[in-house]
Amino acid sequence: MMNAFSEGLTLAGRSGLDPSTLLDVLDLGAMANPMFKMKGPSMLKNNYSPAFPLKHQQKDMRLALALGDENAVPMPVAAAANEALKKARSMGLGDLDFSAVHETLKKPDH
Repeated sequence: MMNAFSEGLTLAGRSGLDPSTLLDVLDLGAMANPMFKMKGPSMLKNNYSPAFPLKHQQKDMRLALALGDENAVPMPVAAAANEALKKARSMGLGDLDFSAVHETLKKPDH
């Protein structure tokens, strides 16, 4: 969820929409989510004070993927999320909150 949320915030900003307006809209509809409401404003301020460190989120994702492998459950969404978390860790963001995965989208790779 955090990866998709980060993508939405980045897309809003790059397409000229105010990301804080996106937070308001998401809070009004079926997609309302306590995590978005809690993390969104701090993400827009680049505040990633750790409530749950990204490195622990990535470890948990890795364990979930291993369990999927053991049980022959394809997990392409979890695998993609794990790659984003791994990228964030390689950027030195592991000790920050898991919402710091948002930083991986701020600068294009090219």
